[in-house]
Amino acid sequence: MPLTTALAFPPFSNPYPPGILRTLAHTNASVADALEITDQKLAEIGQPPVTRRLTTTDSGPAPSLETEYVHNLVAATLVPYSVYASLDLKVQPAILLGHGAGFNVGSVITDLMSMAETIDVLLTGFFEAKRISLRGGMLALAVNQRTAGAMCRQISEDGLHVGMINTPNQTVVCGRFDDLDLLESHAERKGIPCRRLAAILPIHTPLFRPAALQAILRQKERTVEPVLPPLYFTTECRPIIESDTVRNASLAIWTKPANLIESIADLQESFGINHFIEVNTTPTLAPMIIQNAHPGTRVDGPPPGITDAADVLPFLNGAY
Repeated sequence: MPLTTALAFPPFSNPYPPGILRTLAHTNASVADALEITDQKLAEIGQPPVTRRLTTTDSGPAPSLETEYVHNLVAATLVPYSVYASLDLKVQPAILLGHGAGFNVGSVITDLMSMAETIDVLLTGFFEAKRISLRGGMLALAVNQRTAGAMCRQISEDGLHVGMINTPNQTVVCGRFDDLDLLESHAERKGIPCRRLAAILPIHTPLFRPAALQAILRQKERTVEPVLPPLYFTTECRPIIESDTVRNASLAIWTKPANLIESIADLQESFGINHFIEVNTTPTLAPMIIQNAHPGTRVDGPPPGITDAADVLPFLNGAY
């Protein structure tokens, strides 16, 4: 059977190792440009550049918690983008899948937003959340969406929300730190495995809406131009269409839960996707896709243990 391929861009997860872009930054002008643009945007909000962190294995003194988060936030776009920009793809993918933060990468690739606009919105969202003292995070629970939602309601009426529906047995809850602490203790008492993600903001929830509304005002309010391959976003389980606006799409990413389970089902049933490639340096999205996809679906992605993004290219280039 011929392969109908989706390129899959991962959500915000755990930090990339120092120096992950040390080769690509010197061999690919697009990667160097993206790093330079990001450093300029970081300087505008008084944050140190991220280039050293991503291009040297000795990244200097430990950064503050805030700087570490901001660097992780922009790296979640920069690293998958750099891998994509360095690939020698043999076929045209049918669609791009952006799960959570992966939508930012797809936005740049499809020209929905420029790299400068994408980084600007990310940093403005962080700055606005800080201005209104909004703090929170993410907790991955080894339960399904229904159980996670019930656990949230047991702990808090409005401080916890299902933020990412990843697989039948993993749901990410996002919310305020105090409520997450209570939820984590509750899960441990019930013997439910859980893991904190490296986040300090409750993105993918209504809690983030005030900050998101201010962030998207920095974007041009324009109608989306049709693109090929189309960009599919998991917060609304559909591709971007011509009647969408850039601001509305961004607002959905910031404030709605991302549903990978329904998205994979729709991609396979409505678009005939039978092959996924995770464009990343660490296997984050591929294991989740395997759990959700039809039997026999081909899923390619990075192996574990990659510390230099250049080393992942043969695995992804060879996916065809």
